[in-house]
Amino acid sequence: MKKIAIVGISALLSACSTGTYTVDVSSESYREAYPVAKVDQPVVSQDGMMNGVTEQNVTPTQKTIVPSSSSTAAKTAKAKPAVAIIPPTAKQIAKNPRFGYTIQVVAVGTQTKVDQFARQLPTEGQPIWENYKVVNGTKWYTVLYGDYATRTEAKKAIATLPMEFKNLKPFVKSIDAIKNSEYPTLNKLN
Repeated sequence: MKKIAIVGISALLSACSTGTYTVDVSSESYREAYPVAKVDQPVVSQDGMMNGVTEQNVTPTQKTIVPSSSSTAAKTAKAKPAVAIIPPTAKQIAKNPRFGYTIQVVAVGTQTKVDQFARQLPTEGQPIWENYKVVNGTKWYTVLYGDYATRTEAKKAIATLPMEFKNLKPFVKSIDAIKNSEYPTLNKLN
């Protein structure tokens, strides 16, 4: 039994001593010394009362405004050129695409239904998108139609849709709201 204990202890000690250990631990601290400002004693009057700055013993200062001559004002008004507002160039428009409004036509559960509805929509130069999202653990694909500058234009476009889509009660949706949503996955279908 003694031999086993001696062999076991020597095995443990040899296992503990085989690693490399860092025993030098050092720390540094830095302390900045800031000079202490000299504080004057408060002014005390002869009667022992402290005289300081209060609202009662301060008189407000008034700024005197000198009116300028009317000819000087007219010269400065003529010196400033008028601001000309010009429309953005085609390059500027391409760099900053606007995010207007679209129509959410339908929300379906499968990609095949998305393709089916997308084929039935009119293709009068208006884009058709799909947007994939998860709502309450359910996967949804929404079919979006058109790109309109204002909400009013998009509402008017709903009236031009075929009757089968009008019956689905489409509504106007902001493209900016989609882009900033939790699921901004707009895929253009046409």
